[in-house]
Amino acid sequence: MFNFIKNKISYIYRNILYPRFLTRKYKDILNKNLAIKNTHLGQRCFILGSGPSIKDINLNELKEEHVFVVNEFNKHPQFKNLQHVYHLIPDAFYFKEDRGSYYWERIKNKSDTASANTIFFFHLKGKKLVEKENLFTKNKIYYLNTQGIISKHFDFNIDLDKTLPWPKNSLLTCLMAAVYLGFREIYLLGCEHNYLATRIGLEQGKTKTFDHFYVNAELENISKMKKLDAKEILIKRYGWDEEYIDSSYENFMEHILQLFKNYRLFYKKVKKEHPDIKIFNATPNSFLDVFPFISYDEIQK
Repeated sequence: MFNFIKNKISYIYRNILYPRFLTRKYKDILNKNLAIKNTHLGQRCFILGSGPSIKDINLNELKEEHVFVVNEFNKHPQFKNLQHVYHLIPDAFYFKEDRGSYYWERIKNKSDTASANTIFFFHLKGKKLVEKENLFTKNKIYYLNTQGIISKHFDFNIDLDKTLPWPKNSLLTCLMAAVYLGFREIYLLGCEHNYLATRIGLEQGKTKTFDHFYVNAELENISKMKKLDAKEILIKRYGWDEEYIDSSYENFMEHILQLFKNYRLFYKKVKKEHPDIKIFNATPNSFLDVFPFISYDEIQK
């Protein structure tokens, strides 16, 4: 009984009380997001995932559209042609101060090459590094904070001016941002979510990454090494946890199950609070059936 009560109190603290505390603590930073709330009320947008199918989409057709992209999407050869871009990097691990790390190189490259019309959303833990290194000086930046989980047991938050629950996926963060900015038609592209269709892990000769439209040659080479050597590089250069590297297919099933539950609970909340918002998955052969499917060709250009 004691352990049950202790775990219950810990659950409430981590997922309800502590996020509220963090919202108050970072109020001055998070309140700046209010300036963009509902700035695209009634408009439509496209959320571009990094799945292989995005290679079959002519991004020039989306040149005048508002688009959300994540993480390494700037590697797409047509990325530079997009005019209205929200680029989200909501994972704190991207902002390590180790100049020799994989993520430092990616952040520095983005800062050097970003178009001035790109608006960035970073995890709040990136603020110190961005300001210390004078990164993204020509871009508008908004910060997001995360703590806790998405659950059916309490009313979780999806507003960017408060602490967000950790969604387990950058695309779900994009959906939260799109709703916050007021978009009323939201289309998903390049969002296969076929993670469980492929065996993953160093034992299968692959690092724990999923199919993208681009090839990470460095990770491909690492996956061909002996397991112990590959693990050492992944831990030191990429900052991966050993537990993550060694996790089983069963663990990943649990992770993906929670991710899909997060999508479903998010969508349920949106339909209740914003019944006029329409979200469609236009990704061919996608496993993400939480949102109604639509063919990309059916979307009025």
